[in-house]
Amino acid sequence: MALESWDETTLFMRLMCVRWAFCAGVSLALISMTGCLRLLSLDYQATNSMKGQGAVSVAGFRYQATDEQRVRPHEVETPPRSEAKLFLSEPIGSVFSRALQSELVRSGYTVTESSPRTISGMVTRFYLDWTKETGRTFELEVTYSVQSDNRQPFSWRCSSIKTGSEMLEEDALLIKAGMADCIQRFLLAARDAQAL
Repeated sequence: MALESWDETTLFMRLMCVRWAFCAGVSLALISMTGCLRLLSLDYQATNSMKGQGAVSVAGFRYQATDEQRVRPHEVETPPRSEAKLFLSEPIGSVFSRALQSELVRSGYTVTESSPRTISGMVTRFYLDWTKETGRTFELEVTYSVQSDNRQPFSWRCSSIKTGSEMLEEDALLIKAGMADCIQRFLLAARDAQAL
């Protein structure tokens, strides 16, 4: 579209400025209404040294805070007085299931869609607190269940608390450390109980 005259060019520029100012205003209003929003992508790397074998499937883990409608599926629980919200790039239950699968594969298990052994569970706490003056704290609680064709179901519960400095960049490290701690302790407990 070629503009014919100076008046058309001026009108076009005014419309663009109004449109830009409107978009900027709406964005600022959304940010001030919702507080600070952060999106965090976790690149979880398996670290355990336990050895195992055989086929196992991992059913999806549920996130209790979402089931109870306290937070959204991607949202990390934070202190009620905090105006900031932290979201993961995928649902918390999915993040945890994928982390467990990667730890199982690293241990030597074959993760399949269906298996006589199935691990499922509930993430009952996935909480990050940065309002304390001493630094940041990540709290994780998970309940695991292993179902097997010829055995009694095995249930196990894990809690992990990790602390770090007040740096935003450490949030992902705290979360990954808490997940690794809980998953590795579960794998050892399940192996000792001969559930895996």
